[in-house]
Amino acid sequence: GSALAHSCSEAVNATAVVPLHPPGRLLALVGNPNCGKTALFNLLTGSRQKVANYAGVTVERKEGSFIGPSRRRQYRVLDLPGSYSLTPTTLDEAITRDFLLGRLAGEAAPEFVVCVVDATNLKLNLRLALELRDLGVPMVIALNMSDLARGRGFRIDRAKLAKELGVPVVETVAVDSGGDRQLVEALEHLQHPGAAAAREWRDPSFDHIQSTQREVRRILHAIDYVEP
Repeated sequence: GSALAHSCSEAVNATAVVPLHPPGRLLALVGNPNCGKTALFNLLTGSRQKVANYAGVTVERKEGSFIGPSRRRQYRVLDLPGSYSLTPTTLDEAITRDFLLGRLAGEAAPEFVVCVVDATNLKLNLRLALELRDLGVPMVIALNMSDLARGRGFRIDRAKLAKELGVPVVETVAVDSGGDRQLVEALEHLQHPGAAAAREWRDPSFDHIQSTQREVRRILHAIDYVEP
């Protein structure tokens, strides 16, 4: 549609975008509702935040920034609306999907994605992680509330999960000072692919959704996942 054409023309004419946005690598935080994503956003960005609405809708747009530990990279961070899937059933989910695809007017597609996963509810959260992986954007999985999960008797083999997904997996504790350290270090080592073009996305068929659910079950079995 016109929004897609608009964002494509912006991507081509990059000079038009520069004055609108502060410097820094554009990082999107994505996750299911109640996964602790906003607490992690607050931990990463501190008081360096601004809140507005996305253009034309009453969905809150939260942006912040931080500088990596080596001081080589500055990051702009967007806390995207909570989503269970990239096949939207709510306005929040539609905004998140379109932002990730580079379809939102006046918004560049993100250069990195952090998928925030509730470590106490891995089964539900992995579907979104698999969909994000298929977009092909550089990604880190943040196993959030990992201390709580361990305390309750969940067993998640982080190294095996990273191997199965093919992306880095780190533990985060969004409510602890320093609980984002592993995540920030992983981001520093992610290869940056260059400016992101608008990404292709086709809403999955019923069969594809079923196969994603089977893949979730296969991964949970492969990593020796244990629930209390």
